[in-house]
Amino acid sequence: MKVRRGIFATERQAWIAVALYTLVLYSTLTVAFDLYVSVFDRVGKATVSQWMNLSLAGVGFLLGLLTIVWIRPHASGYLALLLIGLTLAFCVSQLPIPAKRFHFFQYAPLTVLIFDSLRFRCSDRSIYVCSMALVTLIGLGDETIQWMLPDRHFGTIDLVINSAAGLLTLVFIGFVLGEEKYPFPSRAQ
Repeated sequence: MKVRRGIFATERQAWIAVALYTLVLYSTLTVAFDLYVSVFDRVGKATVSQWMNLSLAGVGFLLGLLTIVWIRPHASGYLALLLIGLTLAFCVSQLPIPAKRFHFFQYAPLTVLIFDSLRFRCSDRSIYVCSMALVTLIGLGDETIQWMLPDRHFGTIDLVINSAAGLLTLVFIGFVLGEEKYPFPSRAQ
């Protein structure tokens, strides 16, 4: 089976990256929470909320700009990019706790790493289903670890947010970037 080009040259490298990213994600659970609480106590909810919204908007704007300038998707890709942006904005607006918005930053890169790892084994559209399943399982592991930690709890809404970040990332890969341009567009265009 011919492997499509991707971020990593070998399957082993790709899965090591997934494992290391997941390890960092899991090992920073208490540190990230303590840092968030410290900042929250110093500047307040409104400021933290604004910072999170500006961060997401900034990353979204840069990603959109890079997509338009560098990737140049088909017309349907622009529509998908717009729908992803609107979906993300809606999701963020429904999250009253600013820290929950950070899950989008954590699980979008994880989804890309998993997708890239699975491309060595999956040569059809099942790569999307498998990627989504693995992102959800890692999110479940994240929440299970938090459930075992003192002063933390299992957050069903967090699991949904983690999965939503994965889904939006997969929609971006499939409909905006396009499999033929994954992970980078051809310079011949």
